[in-house]
Amino acid sequence: MKRLIALAALLTLWFSLGRAWAAEATFDRVLTVNGKVDLKVETSAGIIRLTRGSDSRLHIFGRVRSDWGGSSGKAAEIASHPPIEQTGNIVRIGASLHDLHNIWIDYEIEAPAGTILDAETGSGDINDDGVGVDSKFSTGSGSIHLTGLTGAFSAETGSGSIYAEQTSSGDVKAETGSGSIELRNLNGALKAETGSGSIKVAGTPTGPWKLGTGAGSVEFWSGNAGFTLEAETGMGSVQVDRQISSTQEQSRKEVKGKIGGGGPLVKIETGMGSIHIH
Repeated sequence: MKRLIALAALLTLWFSLGRAWAAEATFDRVLTVNGKVDLKVETSAGIIRLTRGSDSRLHIFGRVRSDWGGSSGKAAEIASHPPIEQTGNIVRIGASLHDLHNIWIDYEIEAPAGTILDAETGSGDINDDGVGVDSKFSTGSGSIHLTGLTGAFSAETGSGSIYAEQTSSGDVKAETGSGSIELRNLNGALKAETGSGSIKVAGTPTGPWKLGTGAGSVEFWSGNAGFTLEAETGMGSVQVDRQISSTQEQSRKEVKGKIGGGGPLVKIETGMGSIHIH
C-alpha cells in the first residue's frame, strides 16, 4: 500500500510539473504579404494560437516537441526546415508533414485581420483573437476559443468546448461531440449542436437557427429580434420570457409560436435539459 501511495504521489507531481519531453526545438519566421492572405495551418497534434498583426506580414513561431517514443532528432530536423510554403499571398503551414509519430507542433501566428483562414489540429486547442474572414476551425480533441471574428465561420471539435464572438454578420456552424457551446453577438444563420453539453447563444437570427444537444440546457438571449420558435425538450421544461403570438403549441415541454412578430425559424431541441428564451 505504501508503494502505491508513493507511486500515486510521483504521478501527481509529474502531471503537476507538466509533461516531460525527450526533445524540443523552436523556429521563428516572418513572411511578407501584399493583399488578402489565404492561410491554412495544420498540425497532427499541438496548439494553434492566432493573433491580429500587421497587414503586410505573417509572423510564425513554432515549437516542436518529441516525447520518449519518438525520434530524438526529429524535432530539430523539423525546426531547421519549418513546414512553411508560400506562393504570393497563399501560405500553407504544416501541410508538408505526414505520418508524424510522437511529435507535437504548436504554432503561434500573427496574421492580418482579413486573412481567409483554415486552422486544423488533430489534437489540441485552437485560440484566435481577431484573425480570419469566412474562417474554419477544427480539432479532433480540444477546446476552441474565438474572438473578434468577421463574417461567417465554422468551429468543430470531436471533444471539447467552443466559445466564439462575432463582430459582423455571417452564417455560423458550431459542433462538438461532447462539450459546451457559447456563442455571442451572432447575426446570420446558425447550426449549433453538441452530443452532450450546454448551449448558450446571444444574437439576431437573419436565417434559420438550429440548436440541439443530447443532454444539457439551452439558453438564447434574443434581445428584440423577431423569429418563429420551435422549442422542445424530452426531459425538462421550456421557459419563454418574451410574449408569444400566434401560438401553435405551448406546454411545459414544448413551445411553438411567433415572437416579436415572427421571422426566421429558431428550432431548439434537447433530449434532457431545460430551454430558456430570454
